[in-house]
Amino acid sequence: MSRLFLGSSFFGLLLALCAAPVSAASFDCSKATTFAENAICAEGALGLLDEQLNAKYVRVLESASNPSDVRQQQREWLRLRDNCKTGQCLSSSMSQRLSELTQQLAQPVRPVVGSVTKPGVPAATLDPAVNPGPVQASASATARPASPVRNAADDHQAVLNLKIALFVMAVLLLICVWLHHRGSMTIYQDYTDALWTSLTPILGIGTYFICSAWLEIPARYSAIAAGVLASLMALQVIVQTYRSNGVSLYFLLALFAKIALLTFYCLMMLMLFASNASNKREARRKRGWAVAVTTVFVFLSGWMCRHRQFSSIDDYIAGRT
Repeated sequence: MSRLFLGSSFFGLLLALCAAPVSAASFDCSKATTFAENAICAEGALGLLDEQLNAKYVRVLESASNPSDVRQQQREWLRLRDNCKTGQCLSSSMSQRLSELTQQLAQPVRPVVGSVTKPGVPAATLDPAVNPGPVQASASATARPASPVRNAADDHQAVLNLKIALFVMAVLLLICVWLHHRGSMTIYQDYTDALWTSLTPILGIGTYFICSAWLEIPARYSAIAAGVLASLMALQVIVQTYRSNGVSLYFLLALFAKIALLTFYCLMMLMLFASNASNKREARRKRGWAVAVTTVFVFLSGWMCRHRQFSSIDDYIAGRT
């Protein structure tokens, strides 16, 4: 009887293990937020399909001549996948993407330009990514140590050039503000001029994100729409600067002052929000600095206005300010 009980218990445990759902996914299921991620973590078949898709994507990424294009295609597909609200839609989308990656992986490997192919040996076997030969391996081994040093030197020189450019811009901006204070030139005619100039890059960037993220328009057309809007607004800024200063060196300096002021503001905001806050205290500190920088920028722009008033948009566009 005891043997029968132990045998039935073992058989029941085996059935329980076989009946348990298999949770497999290429990401951490504890951080799942969307319907697609929750469905992949809940259904074993979708989880296994997700693992196969991720493994295929990694292989395509490693063998691609332009990995950035592959990453962009994957991001666009993930955006479409997250629009699914049913398991059938999700399974169809993942299967189609897996088929596309399989076709990309099946494409023949192009021989390296300048490489010498041996008679009777396929070109793919001479590709360093597939089967590096002794000469190619030694050449790559000797080239690897010099690459990080060269990249580090290039990065340092680029940062140094950026610092020099920002310093020169700051000095010229102070000179422009002094000339404006003397009355030799006009940076901002009134508050409307300052507001229109400040909104030009903001509305351009906002248009791009609204078109691409919210309306799901392709990135190329979103960039075109944002560029057209920003260009039309920038043209009005140039026209207004010309009306205030005429054809002279002061016209170029006033235009430079507007661009430099916006550049410093955008750079400071980018530095504040370039990295994610590690805790709530740091997030509040960043928001405080952002408010402070924006306040200084608004007051400085208002102080540089020749006339302390708002003019109507019609008068501003027509040049009747």
